[in-house]
Amino acid sequence: MAKQTFTTGQVLTAAQVNALQLNDYNQTVSAKVASYTLVASDAGTRITMSNASATTITVNTSLFAAGDTLFITNIGVGASTITAGSATVSTASSRILAQYDSGTLYFTSTGVAIWEKYQGTTTGGGKVLQVVQGTTTTSTSNATATYADTTLTATITPTLNTSKVLIMAINQGAQKTNATSSNQMSMRLMRGATSLGTFADGELYAATTIYVSSHIAINYLDSPATTSATTYKTQFKNDAADAAVTVQTNSVLSTIILMEIGA
Repeated sequence: MAKQTFTTGQVLTAAQVNALQLNDYNQTVSAKVASYTLVASDAGTRITMSNASATTITVNTSLFAAGDTLFITNIGVGASTITAGSATVSTASSRILAQYDSGTLYFTSTGVAIWEKYQGTTTGGGKVLQVVQGTTTTSTSNATATYADTTLTATITPTLNTSKVLIMAINQGAQKTNATSSNQMSMRLMRGATSLGTFADGELYAATTIYVSSHIAINYLDSPATTSATTYKTQFKNDAADAAVTVQTNSVLSTIILMEIGA
């Protein structure tokens, strides 16, 4: 039920009293399926957001009075962000609601609100917020000492900029040929154009002209500090720059899994 206004001396009807009592336990719910700008009649109600993509809830000034409160719950897969329009929205927590997160807007004046996100929701520390997987079976070779893509890649869009991303990658079918005794592989993990480190150095080396096959696994916990789409991939090179090294030999399957972990 939206906030009601009464006058001095007014006699309330039974229906009005019952409605007020009902609202103590069940707020009027306004279901939204797209980004939404709050209006004055939202005071005292609960807004629900439901969308597979990201949405925003915009807060403007001169709509609410000091003491007004409203509740917001996100039931959609896409994150919903409380956005300050012409009003000021202060908070000690995140203004981003993941699926099944809730919070309260409390107005201290017509143009200033405090956002309080409920504790114990899906963005709590250490919880898995989302999982993304990438795969490839593309056999790829590199005969140079310059890093090249293995074709193993995946992209994740973090819900919060405080989240960490756990990367678990394995390049199968890593092989040196028998064309030379000195070819050997190094592999690194990339976030966009940034190297996160070398995880194999001189792999597959053998001082003889034989085939050597293996796999290279990478586990790394990254702090990308962003809510933008972030791409991770592996790259490899031939340290000896002689003949070639190959990944996904015979089109075997390589995988990369990205897990967003709440801070």
